[in-house]
Amino acid sequence: MNHLLSTCLRDKSFSNRTLKLLSSKVLWVLMLFPAHVFADTGIEVTGQGEVIVTPDQFSLTLTVTERGRVPSKLKALVDKKSNSVITAARRFAAKDSTISSARVNLRIIEEKPSIQVQGVELKNSIQGSVYIDGQELNQQRSQTKSSVRPLFELSRQITVSFEKIDKYDGFLEQIIKLQVSHISSLSMSVKERDEHYQQALLRAIDHAKTKALRMAKQADSSLGDIILVKEVSSNHYRPMYAEAMMSDTNTKAHSSQVGSQTISARVLVKFHLEN
Repeated sequence: MNHLLSTCLRDKSFSNRTLKLLSSKVLWVLMLFPAHVFADTGIEVTGQGEVIVTPDQFSLTLTVTERGRVPSKLKALVDKKSNSVITAARRFAAKDSTISSARVNLRIIEEKPSIQVQGVELKNSIQGSVYIDGQELNQQRSQTKSSVRPLFELSRQITVSFEKIDKYDGFLEQIIKLQVSHISSLSMSVKERDEHYQQALLRAIDHAKTKALRMAKQADSSLGDIILVKEVSSNHYRPMYAEAMMSDTNTKAHSSQVGSQTISARVLVKFHLEN
């Protein structure tokens, strides 16, 4: 618009009357637009909301491991002990849908030789050989490699989920008697996490409105309608872990404590300001 007016001023063919008419039309067009288009009268704030919940889902992963020369025999041993673990889990109201036992790992164990000869140097010019137990060293090595089977390690991971922490305590006591190889930390989560997160979002909006009311009052204005609401947080789940605490010296078994979790949400809200 300014460029158009400056062009007209440079052009001598335009009369003063024409310039006046053009200027009046420009002012008439500008009056059609509301004032808030040219002036930002809104207020933008962030809000934080939190919901404190108690975990109601518990997951435990343990490993059954055996070593031997024959993989088929190892599998039979691991399967037998795994079945005992699953049977113990079922006693504590664990459903088959909450038990996972499909992860199996097989690897070869590198064994160190039982007799190691160090610092022995054999020169071609010297006749003779090194003997151990009446057998030449090189011959003994070749026979050992050809006759000894490799050592295998077979392991199976079993994951069991519970809805109550007291079921976990009872199950833990049983599987320790089965002499499993490894017990992982307990994983705790919340079943209806998305529902709790939605509640946290509503609290975040209320928090933003409270902040905006105070700011508007300080600016001698009144708060209008909401112009924009934007979610600036994500319902990303971060699990919490708790170590099982048991002692052979205590006469009474430890009762696990789950504590609580805080589910938080954050929003950006823009309000209209009324003078």
